[in-house]
Amino acid sequence: MNKDAVQHERGPRNSTLRRQQMSHTRLFGESSDRIMVSPPGSILNLTLPKGTLSQTMENPFSIIPPPGLLCNPLLAMQRLPVPLPSVLPPAAPNPASICESAARLLFMNVQWVKGLPSFTLLPMPDQLLLLEESWRELFVLGYAQFLPLTELRAFVHASGILKNEENNSVLLQNVQEFQDVLTSIRQFQLDMHEYASLRSIILFKTSFDKPSSSSSPNSTESKVLVDPLKVSRAQDDMQLMLNKYISSTHPGQPLRFGKLLLLLPTFRNVSGETIEELFFRKTIGHIPIVRIICDMYKTEAPGII
Repeated sequence: MNKDAVQHERGPRNSTLRRQQMSHTRLFGESSDRIMVSPPGSILNLTLPKGTLSQTMENPFSIIPPPGLLCNPLLAMQRLPVPLPSVLPPAAPNPASICESAARLLFMNVQWVKGLPSFTLLPMPDQLLLLEESWRELFVLGYAQFLPLTELRAFVHASGILKNEENNSVLLQNVQEFQDVLTSIRQFQLDMHEYASLRSIILFKTSFDKPSSSSSPNSTESKVLVDPLKVSRAQDDMQLMLNKYISSTHPGQPLRFGKLLLLLPTFRNVSGETIEELFFRKTIGHIPIVRIICDMYKTEAPGII
């Protein structure tokens, strides 16, 4: 049996995950808006012990603010009026850099969720269900916020993902849907406060998609929350907060709040399989990314030994 596959099935090793988290904390604690990256795939390849990493290099595909900005959207709204630095102009796609940035974005989202007291106080089954059901929408929103305006079709061709003509048309269609969603998000020119609020609204949801092939094997088919009232209240609070913020900062756009809420369901047009195929297939093979995400979360989540 493949040793790597066995290790993936067992879940991440604590020591390896801690090294990744310490590295992540150092990177995100820098005052610079850019982060340094290690070789492609290192973030997701959490289950295998690693030697000394190659010398890091600046990655133009990651412009990520300090983690505190993502962990406390209310604090961000009240005390951080500085807008997020604008993304870089379109650049020639570097598949290795883009995949590495996508992996860091995935890891950042898990770390952000772990830092939300209102989330970690929920019953553990609810935490895992919400994380499983929101990871791809959080990824899409984060991609629009932090990564440059790379043409995804160009990235697909540069990365060599296209293999056989039978599946090419389907993949390209899915990529175009992804590109359309990113374009729709960026047309709003959201600031950091709006991104932070939308991130929380996405996470605290009470309705879920039907199980798919990329669902966690440990998830329940019924997808019922243990404490739906607390989750609903958290989402209502974030929607109210966002509505008040938009009313004060965009008084000339009375429909902006409603349009943003209508935008969120379009994120589901981007399937988990498409994200896996574009950015993670070469690193994780055919292991569902949601399994890795849940393992990352459970390894050091509150109340889990």
